[in-house]
Amino acid sequence: MGPNGSGKSTLFRIAEGKFIPDEGSVAKSKNTEISVFQQIPEFNPEALVIDTALEKHKHYREYSERLKEINRKFDLVSHDSKEFTTILDEQSALEEYAFTYGVHELESKARKVLGGLGFSNVQMEMKVREFSPGYQHRLGLAITLLNPGNLLLLDEPTNHLDNTSKEWLADYLNSTGQSFVLVTHDPEFLDATCDTIAELSSSEVIEFRGTLEEYFEHKNELQEKLRAQYRKEETYLKKRMEWIERFRAKATKAKQVQSAIKKLEKRNKVEAPEESFWNSKSDYRFNFISSGKITVRIEDGAFSYSDKTPSIFSGANLEISAGDKIAVVGSNGAGKSTFLRCLLEIHKLTSGKIYYGPKTKIGYFSQNHHEELDPSKNLIQTVMSAYPDLSEQQARSLLGYFSFSDDSVYKQTSLLSGGEQSRLRLAMLVRFPANSIFLDEPTNHLDLVVRDNLLRALMEYEGSLLIISHDPEFLRSLCNRTISVDKGQIRDFNCTFEDYLKYNLQETTSSKQQVGNLVFKKEETGQTRSKRNSDKNRIKKIQKDLEQLETKIELLEKSKKIWKKC
Repeated sequence: MGPNGSGKSTLFRIAEGKFIPDEGSVAKSKNTEISVFQQIPEFNPEALVIDTALEKHKHYREYSERLKEINRKFDLVSHDSKEFTTILDEQSALEEYAFTYGVHELESKARKVLGGLGFSNVQMEMKVREFSPGYQHRLGLAITLLNPGNLLLLDEPTNHLDNTSKEWLADYLNSTGQSFVLVTHDPEFLDATCDTIAELSSSEVIEFRGTLEEYFEHKNELQEKLRAQYRKEETYLKKRMEWIERFRAKATKAKQVQSAIKKLEKRNKVEAPEESFWNSKSDYRFNFISSGKITVRIEDGAFSYSDKTPSIFSGANLEISAGDKIAVVGSNGAGKSTFLRCLLEIHKLTSGKIYYGPKTKIGYFSQNHHEELDPSKNLIQTVMSAYPDLSEQQARSLLGYFSFSDDSVYKQTSLLSGGEQSRLRLAMLVRFPANSIFLDEPTNHLDLVVRDNLLRALMEYEGSLLIISHDPEFLRSLCNRTISVDKGQIRDFNCTFEDYLKYNLQETTSSKQQVGNLVFKKEETGQTRSKRNSDKNRIKKIQKDLEQLETKIELLEKSKKIWKKC
């Protein structure tokens, strides 16, 4: 753990050999295989989710490619041909290959991991490009968990995960027996998974065995000891200097004075302890401008990406009033971000209308920061080009609220980490004159201090808020109203987020009781799919043979009739 920009992600890159340290060395035991999850994974957008999850496994790749080729061949040959029988033999040999290398067990494990991270069986067979950034984050995490490594380095794995997926991930990490190192700003997840904390700062790494709360208690005690030691040293030095000054002019004390001065010069200097980053606070306010009574209204709104795809939502009727603090909830992929973008008219509604109040001005924080940042500019240039009235010092102060200091303000935006991008966009949003702010996952990548400072600023904000977040404490502290995006419907619960959680818990418990006796359809793995295809092909061959036999029987019957006539 450590403040944003302290080098946590860089440390991971050094550990995996991507970066070389300026000083020192990296030692790794012979049998250590490292699997790394990074904040911004990259994929082949045309590949299937299940194939992407297992892309590092050559035996699965070979099996999958050969199976596709075999199925292609089946479509090109007649079922009563020798080629058809040859292909059946190829399929049998491929299944032996799969059995030898445990391909089906591997695919079964991949489906369990993807399922735990929120993918349905249908979604596992879809292309990567069809998924939101949140789901692509989950897919990258699945790849890392399935990689053949015995040391996992996970850089902010809980970003974009709902509570169900977080709980599954914690259970998975605790049950696998693998060693892992986490970078996380989620205190609950940290305590649920880790037994040791290492804090990285500019000057040192502090390692502590225990919970986060115990660590902060230990650190505060240590900080207090250092302060007491510093105060004691300052008192001693003050008294010695007073004695030296008093007797410096006396010839009889000259020797003693010189001796005292030399001792002070040789004495190890006790530095004043740095104030802990975790105790720091930044007081800033969002730039609020007055608004009318109604900020935004949507009437009979519906949206789909094309005529051939189902609606993300329909029949949406919602009114956002001045001062509303609204939590937008729903499962990943339900369309929460899309709904926000429709309210902003980034996406045009398929049907229905959106009305804005005459004074409405909306500030927007999106998940995809790179869409909005000019890679040719550094941080200072980015802020000052957005707000030309700011001096460089004012721009520095604004960035300072979000832990950018010294030379970091001259860093190119193209080189920013996910956390740095979030902090830069939030800094710019603070200055933006608005009476309504829409926030899509604002706490992702933020360290605890920056997150708490943001929470305080939003609690003081007089305008309306619309927030998507998987941080329940954040929503609990802010939101007096809750709407859900679920199964194509926008539902207004008109209650606090806390009350919504209680309601949802009751609904979930009731649903579990109702479905307790249902029998669920088994997952279809590559093995069952291959077997089903094989059985289908054999059935086709048998049907063809039966047709041929029926034809022969018919011919024989005709022959018998002819012989009788003779």
